[in-house]
Amino acid sequence: MANATSPTWLYCSKIPTLLQHAFLVGQATVSSVCENGDITEESSARSRAAALGRMTTAYTIGATIGPALGGYLGASDLFAGARLAVWGSMLSVALSILYLKDHHHLSSTKKKKNEQDECKEEDEQSQSSSTNAKSFLQSIQKTSSYLRHPTIGPLLFVKLLNGISSSTFSTILPLILANKLHFTTTQLGYFMSASSLSVAVFAAVGIVPALSLVGNRSDKLAYVGIGCRLLSIVVFGLVVTHVMSNLLLVAEKTPQEENDVKITNEGLIITTMASVAISLSSHLHATSLTTLTTGTVTRGERGAIIGLEHSLFSLARVVGPPLGTTLLNYASGIWRVICICVIMDLVLMLCLKVWSAKQYSKILVDKMSDDGDPLLNENDHDHSD
Repeated sequence: MANATSPTWLYCSKIPTLLQHAFLVGQATVSSVCENGDITEESSARSRAAALGRMTTAYTIGATIGPALGGYLGASDLFAGARLAVWGSMLSVALSILYLKDHHHLSSTKKKKNEQDECKEEDEQSQSSSTNAKSFLQSIQKTSSYLRHPTIGPLLFVKLLNGISSSTFSTILPLILANKLHFTTTQLGYFMSASSLSVAVFAAVGIVPALSLVGNRSDKLAYVGIGCRLLSIVVFGLVVTHVMSNLLLVAEKTPQEENDVKITNEGLIITTMASVAISLSSHLHATSLTTLTTGTVTRGERGAIIGLEHSLFSLARVVGPPLGTTLLNYASGIWRVICICVIMDLVLMLCLKVWSAKQYSKILVDKMSDDGDPLLNENDHDHSD
């Protein structure tokens, strides 16, 4: 990207992103090793949610510094940030080789200590390890079988719909800020950093208390998160409309062109606050949904399920961006996009409510899953064969 001098080379610079999916390996690892042998079923979901939240915090530290630094460098040279990212990526590779060890090797001691309490889990993992000899196509077929599972399939559909809604809105956000509200490159960088910083702080200290408030129910927390995002998107639309009207009034009173009018500090602050609310609610329900999906499978299968989630999100990013930009081209395009996102979020809430009611109708009061979210019982692991 740093050396791209034409649209063709700009697109070619995205080809290496085919290999940039190692983040899901980290998610699978933390969702598996966070549970100790003496942990109760009731706190299983809380433990995974906390681990995923801490990982998000670590990830968003870079996402907080990066946009601000990129915006600062981009004010003078748009390619400078891309050049710096090359060296940052090399450093990331070096740190990964140095510090990331084999998960199975690190957890072997823990497994020995809990051998008696987790004999059933070890049997499942031994069966899972035997599948390593299977071909690549067979592995894909096994992973695809999750889509047809009565418990996991509907959750993955919810994740896909959520990805479409998120990518649709996240695509138009920088376009609105740059083209409608006249944010400068530096202001865009600080704006993105503010959202990332808020998510980092909340992921570190807010996920577990939020989960406790809903009785350690991941489905309820996801439901609340989707509802909050729905309201936040509407509020963001109202804020943008208000700021745009003020900009137009200033443009009419001065001889300057509309594009030369700069956003005020007040407009910058309220727009940033509205965006932060969207980011926090989106993180809340995204983490909750991942906690749910990883709770429906055994530990050895969580890597496959998270990989499938990421592939569905990539598919959503094929649909969402063109949908958002197409709607944005119409008059009052921002409200067209908001309406579509609100409709999708309402459908999400309905699907999640139906799924939750169906699952809880199957649960026995005195018998919970030995390995997974307390929401699920062991009958939901029939897909493993």
